[in-house]
Amino acid sequence: MKEITVICVAYRRYQNIPVLIHAFLAQTLQNFRLIVIHDGYDAEMDNLLKPYQAAHPDVFSYRFSETRFGDYGHSLRDMGIKMADTEYILLTNDDNYYCPKFLEYMFTPMRQWPAPPDIVMCDMIHSHNRPGGRPQAPYNFFETKPARFSVDMGCFIARTALAKQVGFRDKTHDGDATYFEDLLKAAGNAKIAKIPHVLFVHN
Repeated sequence: MKEITVICVAYRRYQNIPVLIHAFLAQTLQNFRLIVIHDGYDAEMDNLLKPYQAAHPDVFSYRFSETRFGDYGHSLRDMGIKMADTEYILLTNDDNYYCPKFLEYMFTPMRQWPAPPDIVMCDMIHSHNRPGGRPQAPYNFFETKPARFSVDMGCFIARTALAKQVGFRDKTHDGDATYFEDLLKAAGNAKIAKIPHVLFVHN
């Protein structure tokens, strides 16, 4: 049974995206559907992704937007939210990757809590220098929390119903933070679960 739709936005990262795909194919919990949405048509990407879809049609598919948006992938994320039909959704990028137990840990609260959470977060490794304005070098531990400058889109999953309610309205550089804040507002008294493990690497 598919419980989560993973929407991965992409643009010509030919060497990176196989890592992201294999990170999900290697998950200990295979409850996902992974959809790659590429910003405009690209023949090389088409040839790269076609074998994955042929080999794993039950979990993997891809498509190209009719036009190139060039807006940090935000328009593609909005498209992906509309496509999702599972209880939960994850938005991520083609150069990110996850540990094999990411979904297993992230879905633990759904099995254990009396009422399933609205959002589940994990800690992460951030590849940027001074991530969120913190005085730290790249590829160091990044503790997340539900606040601007302390969350990345790829480190949390959310109820799809909430994502559909808010959409992805902010197409600026900080659109991911706006999306998270919109989810919190839409949920009201949001039930947030925090998994105290580093499960995600942001590139």
